[in-house]
Amino acid sequence: DAAARPQLAENLRRAAELVAVPEETILEIYRALRPGRADRQSLYALADDLETRYGAKRCAALVREAAT
Repeated sequence: DAAARPQLAENLRRAAELVAVPEETILEIYRALRPGRADRQSLYALADDLETRYGAKRCAALVREAAT
């Protein structure tokens, strides 16, 4: 933020949230976000899991955005 690079700052915040998320879960989300791999309901379920289980609110919001 101090360097006037808000997108980079937000990316780093999301990355920090993923530290607590197991690698297999991250890979599952990555695969689901590829075109045609998951339906909207599945993506919302993954986002809910990110938020409730790991407290990754920013990452969950990004997955929900992708679902729409």
